[in-house]
Amino acid sequence: MKKIKNNLIFTERVIERSLGKVPVNKELINIHNRKRGNTFNLFLYITAFLSVIGVVGIILRIMNGFDDMSAWSYYVTACMFIFTTFMGAPMFSMATKVARGNWRRPISRMSEIFCISGIAGLIFFTPILWVLPSLEDGRKTLWFFDPGKVPAYSPHIWTTLALIGFVLTALTLLWLNARPDFAILRDKSKGKSKIYSFLAHGWVGSTHQWGALRDRVSVLGIFYFMLLLTVLYFFASDFLMALIPGWVDSLYPATLSHNAIQGGVAILTIAIFIMWRWGGYQNFIGLDQLWGLGKLLFGISLLWFWFFISSLMVLWYGKKPNERDVLQLLMFGKYLPIFIFTFFFVCIVPFFSLTLDSIRKSYYGPPIIAISVLIGNFLDRFRHYGSAYSLDRTIDDATHRFVSLPDIVIPNMVDLMVILGAISMPLFLILLISKYVPVISLWENREYLLYGSHEKYYKTEVLVEGKPY
Repeated sequence: MKKIKNNLIFTERVIERSLGKVPVNKELINIHNRKRGNTFNLFLYITAFLSVIGVVGIILRIMNGFDDMSAWSYYVTACMFIFTTFMGAPMFSMATKVARGNWRRPISRMSEIFCISGIAGLIFFTPILWVLPSLEDGRKTLWFFDPGKVPAYSPHIWTTLALIGFVLTALTLLWLNARPDFAILRDKSKGKSKIYSFLAHGWVGSTHQWGALRDRVSVLGIFYFMLLLTVLYFFASDFLMALIPGWVDSLYPATLSHNAIQGGVAILTIAIFIMWRWGGYQNFIGLDQLWGLGKLLFGISLLWFWFFISSLMVLWYGKKPNERDVLQLLMFGKYLPIFIFTFFFVCIVPFFSLTLDSIRKSYYGPPIIAISVLIGNFLDRFRHYGSAYSLDRTIDDATHRFVSLPDIVIPNMVDLMVILGAISMPLFLILLISKYVPVISLWENREYLLYGSHEKYYKTEVLVEGKPY
């Protein structure tokens, strides 16, 4: 194809410089269908083994009973870590599609693949339903408990329904986005054609199918965002704040949602770096992808401080006895070291590192900072949920303060098994599904050829991009 006067005829050739190489389908198909190397299989087996260890840890923790809530502090922390990291990553694909950014195309599918992590989250969450007491214990909640009128297990019921809907929406969203790719692989691959034929579900690429796909993805993307906020709202209110008398913070559910998006961007950055460095996608992922993720991580990390200081001011200036105890419990008491490390890893390190252009605009800078953010994210979950589930909620009638504040719980062997399982199970599911779902979208990168081309501009060559409607 060639350039025609007054018309842009985009040739199917390599587009480099800004977005890296945008491949034709054949190249990506060959990479996807290639035999997985020993390193990939090793990590697949390791994560599978650790996932089994995690399941054994779940069983052992259940066998020990549900009466001692402090024994479940690390378990709840690990479960919440899944939802505030892995399940936050798909929001990148939703948000950048709304913004119509072309730089996202090589990495949006990897963002969507994280939807599979919801299965692991649902598995780990189920036992917590027996850990959380019913509303009959008299704690203050949003449900205005009235025996005979409001079910005593309202938090359990509505959270479970919201979580099941959230996971099903995530899986459906992943399948819809990958459906055109399944049709391509159905026609091009050997040995797996029956599997891809089933997953493609009659896709032929008609105008009606493409229109329906875009509409359904848009609607499900909105529902994914709404359900993410809903689930995290329940996790923040019923499964955390209601367990700490005196902690009234209308902003914290939004804070937890922000933390999930921050953790999602961080873990996606690491995944994209692994794809670029060891996955064989050096020609398909350019600097713009990691640079763009670095800019997002920088902005979201700054927002972390705003959420933190906004919540702090309410408790700091209120200075009620129970509010002072909340500050002692979460920040300035025995959990002070955890708070300091959290603040350092999740705010200080990203802020002072990503302000430097040499770090932000690089291949290695953003993923290293992302590791820091993930460490801080886990410590933040432990600071909140670990302290809440190990707290003796007895109030001194004379001082209106807690009788005692909990010590930091030292993890035992079962706790370590659960933590390893909570990290490994989502990774195992992601590695497993990547054998069937292309980690770079075939149809989205093919579509980009209609929107971009390098053109001569004076003595240089520039990238001309068209915005999709």
